[in-house]
Amino acid sequence: DTRLQPQQVSSQLRLSGPQLGELQADLRLDPRSQRLQAGSFRFAALDLALLRPLLGDELQIDGHLQGAGELSGSLAAPVINGQVSLQDAQVRGSSLPMDMQDLQLNLQIQGQQARLDGQWRSGKRGTGQIQGDLQWQPQAQASLRITGRHLPAHVEPYAELEVEPDLLLSLQDGQLKVSGELAVPRGQIEVRQLPEHTVGLSSDARVIGREQEGGEGGSLPLATDVLLKIGSDHLSFSGFGLNALLRGELRLRDNLETRGSLQLDEGRFKAYGQNLTLRRARLLFAGPLDRPQLDIEAIRTVDEQIAGLRLSGPADAPVSEVFSEPQLSQEESLSWLVLGRAPGSQDDQSALSRAALALGLAGGSPVASGLASRLGVRDFQLESSGSGLTTSVVASGYLTSRLSLRYGVSMFQPASTLALRYDLSKRLYLEAASGVASSLDIFYRKDY
Repeated sequence: DTRLQPQQVSSQLRLSGPQLGELQADLRLDPRSQRLQAGSFRFAALDLALLRPLLGDELQIDGHLQGAGELSGSLAAPVINGQVSLQDAQVRGSSLPMDMQDLQLNLQIQGQQARLDGQWRSGKRGTGQIQGDLQWQPQAQASLRITGRHLPAHVEPYAELEVEPDLLLSLQDGQLKVSGELAVPRGQIEVRQLPEHTVGLSSDARVIGREQEGGEGGSLPLATDVLLKIGSDHLSFSGFGLNALLRGELRLRDNLETRGSLQLDEGRFKAYGQNLTLRRARLLFAGPLDRPQLDIEAIRTVDEQIAGLRLSGPADAPVSEVFSEPQLSQEESLSWLVLGRAPGSQDDQSALSRAALALGLAGGSPVASGLASRLGVRDFQLESSGSGLTTSVVASGYLTSRLSLRYGVSMFQPASTLALRYDLSKRLYLEAASGVASSLDIFYRKDY
């Protein structure tokens, strides 16, 4: 109910229901000065189900609001004294890395600033706390500290982690700053295939009709200084033929500039049809997060002979080298690495030639990717597949959103395969292949 008069605007709001709870608000405003002559509010077990239509399906909040307070000041600079609490709340959604149960928040408001205290549970033993101060006059400022222990975090679709944050979020002078530590002591990362958003557009790409980022009206400037502590307990990684434990520390700064290193312990790597042991495996970060330096040695031991593959240089343009201990020629080293013996017959020489070709192709993956991009091939991949005598190097990519091309060269047999695949639906596709034999097949796929 609202009454308009020349010297005063009086407004009262009542919202109540048997399951809904109650909200009351009363305001008296002088329209000439925009000052609040009197005001108050009260929440009595107000159900947050009211917000569901506004939040959509990706975020769900359940809980009740309790509290009361007095209002004064002006509409432009309100003064509030009171307290608001959120009780027994549940927060979950596909856009969040974790669900929050038994969330309790208490906001103590004094004038034009407030103190926030809260805690929640996640999973079987995860606990979190949040504390901080807020201010909205004369300018918006905030300082929030978030801590937690044994918090489960799910990164769709490939990671189940346990995180322990000790982070400070601050807003001052129009800049948002994130600092502190984030520990990921344990968890499991299993990458079956990269998500579609992993490979983005080049920085010089321009899409007609789409506004460029960084213009006016953008988000707040973000300053970052976070120490990532990774794998102090047991953090496993599985993907792209690699199985290992991750361990290390990274300091993440502005614009994803990174300093630190990641160690891969107890690693096994499947390459060129062989299961290799990682004798040394480090990722060294001294610049952009997506451009670490490689320092990797993967070896195979047969009797007393060691043969291995050494990778160095930046991750987006690695340099590969075959070596052996005791030292042998490159051809002999490659033979021990691929065949497990010294080169002998003509068939061995042919196999080693194909292996050397495959090794060269893998090292030239960035060059091949650039060429494929210029030819209109999207999501280009160059990788090895199969094992033993069936090992091959395969180049693949998409010509359109439904049509893909795959070309494979066998490492141990004088054969190659060219295949075109057309997706009729998510589960049904048509594939034409030409190689040792030609075929046209229709496939139905279902994952379990």
